[in-house]
Amino acid sequence: MLPGIVCSNGHANSPERAQCRVCAGPLDGPTRTVARPPLGALQISGGDSIVLDRSAIIGRRPRASRVSGDDVPQLITVPSPQQDISRSHVEVRLEGWHVVATDLGTTNGTTLHRHGHDPVRLRPREGRVLQDGDVLDLGDDVRLRFGERS
Repeated sequence: MLPGIVCSNGHANSPERAQCRVCAGPLDGPTRTVARPPLGALQISGGDSIVLDRSAIIGRRPRASRVSGDDVPQLITVPSPQQDISRSHVEVRLEGWHVVATDLGTTNGTTLHRHGHDPVRLRPREGRVLQDGDVLDLGDDVRLRFGERS
């Protein structure tokens, strides 16, 4: 549960938004406590899609080393024939109304591609807030595209 505003169609939104993230309707109601909806999805370059209703750890053999509270992460396995991708490569977690990507200290790193910007290699264990359309390149031709609408 977290503070939010509900549009006239019943979609929960961050109180920082002026328009609904789902239907683009106006947000002019009061702030109240709402259940956090899925905050988008990750489209894996191979075709699968992961709804972000909780955190996820992505890698060639991912494991959750520590779990806090009720946020048991999804463990998402991706192929890595060249083993460029670490066992637990990147964490995508939900923080309030934001989706945050963190490279888990990998050997080959994670590169963030954002429209209109140069690619940026994520610093190990330093979270970056994702924006709609961002792409995370894990290596071995595996890319994760973040979309706000699931």
